[in-house]
Amino acid sequence: MKKNFTHLLLLACVFAGCSKNDVKPEEGLNPKDITLQEKYEVNTFTVLNISAAANTANPTYEWVMTKNPVNQVTDSIVGNTKDLRFIAVYPGTYELSLNVSSAGKKGLKKTTINVINEAKNYNPYITSIYDFNPAPGMFANDLYVAGNLKADVMRKALGRINETSVGYPLDLGGFGGAIVVGFDHTVVNIPGEKDFRVYGGDLTDRANPPAPGLIYVAYDKNKNGKPDEDEWYEIVGSQHAKENTVKNFKITYHKKAAGLPVVVAGPNDPFTDREHMFCENNQTESYYMPRAKTRKEYYPLWATQNTAVFEGMKLNVSFGPARAGQTTLWNFVAPEWGYVNAVDPDIDVDWAVDKNGNKVNLPGVDFIKVVNCVSEPMGLCQQQSSMATKFSGAGDLHLLKKYNLR
Repeated sequence: MKKNFTHLLLLACVFAGCSKNDVKPEEGLNPKDITLQEKYEVNTFTVLNISAAANTANPTYEWVMTKNPVNQVTDSIVGNTKDLRFIAVYPGTYELSLNVSSAGKKGLKKTTINVINEAKNYNPYITSIYDFNPAPGMFANDLYVAGNLKADVMRKALGRINETSVGYPLDLGGFGGAIVVGFDHTVVNIPGEKDFRVYGGDLTDRANPPAPGLIYVAYDKNKNGKPDEDEWYEIVGSQHAKENTVKNFKITYHKKAAGLPVVVAGPNDPFTDREHMFCENNQTESYYMPRAKTRKEYYPLWATQNTAVFEGMKLNVSFGPARAGQTTLWNFVAPEWGYVNAVDPDIDVDWAVDKNGNKVNLPGVDFIKVVNCVSEPMGLCQQQSSMATKFSGAGDLHLLKKYNLR
């Protein structure tokens, strides 16, 4: 049976409430009926799964912090499920009491956790790219040179954003374009605090405003070092509940078949082909994406399929030309929070939900996925900001604070 874990996350040691429920063994349950390991040892930034059991009918559980070496805050309730996931940023000796109740009787057992400093100094920024899948767009082949495979493009992409807080922006192409990145450690989920920051494009750039991107997070619960499909959870941002958000938007991009004629308006046409790529969506809309003379092929050149299909949530943005009839400057209102290219770039892991929209309790995150969630007309290009989500990297806010970085 799958265990139901809650989480205990310690950095500033901010907790929701207090309790002093310690009882004498003779007042209730026999301590022998409660199973809990007496001592644990674990490294910082490492999740410890603490298992417990009670030999009694219909027990309820309450985990209480009774010793905290960080700021001496004690008697804080940190969990109410049978098993507990513990992770700490700072070393020291932590003590927990497990209070068990059943049929009006109570009992308790304690455990001590010795947290030791990991010898390795963790990088506050992302260190790996696991997938880079831009959708067709003006900059989809920005990193590509003839003969490249997808692995070559991913290696170049990592070079742009690795170990930096201000990386050179990657273009995710049109709606559905995505990237999956990872840290060299688990970013700890601290209750009541933002946990990581996402870096995007320049929100003041009216000539090429960056589109917002959905954020998904994953905790490497099976410790295999890669983001498995069943580990992803969506970050709910400020736009999710709005009426004009489309939850099952689907778009198909068709690569132009070899040999088809190009379509131009004349010798001075700024486009090399006004029917460069055919696009259609499930909102009864279809159009051609023209190719500008100054741009490469819009369809990813390393892709082996001739059609690309993307489906997911589409955000409606306040976006339009700054002046009627022009297509060079744009007015754009970024979402407030919860997305790449939002006004507030900081993310709380507690905003994560499962596929049914239920809140999940994650001890932290190891991987981040960013997905373009905008599809808006932009003049002849039928794009917003080249239909692109700009992504420049991510940082662990707790380590950025520790090292005085941005």
